[in-house]
Amino acid sequence: MPGGRGFGQGRGQGGGWRKMFFLKSCLLVLLHREAGYGYSLMDGLKKFGFQSEQMDISILYRALRGLEEAGLVVSSWSEESLGPQRRMYTITPQGEAALAEWIESLRRWRREIEALEAAYDAVKKGA
Repeated sequence: MPGGRGFGQGRGQGGGWRKMFFLKSCLLVLLHREAGYGYSLMDGLKKFGFQSEQMDISILYRALRGLEEAGLVVSSWSEESLGPQRRMYTITPQGEAALAEWIESLRRWRREIEALEAAYDAVKKGA
């Protein structure tokens, strides 16, 4: 994420709920494509601008736990790997519905932000 500190590390400028909302939305998109493990999801988050070296893995697992408690994802222990068991996360039908709603909210926010930017640019040109 932009800025000096990483996501989930130290105090920032606030807006933690927005960052968590965005993180959870990204996780649901990744899980919509295919089930995944914590570290594979962390890797997948790179395409959304998250830097693994700037984001504490505990933030990812906290988000996944919140999604699971809300019934938007389910997890199970996988015995497929040769190493220790890993928890596999899968999106639920409720998660699919929530993702569709969240994406519509993000689209609305984008339109509102674009209107704000246009108004600002118009004022700036007139100054």
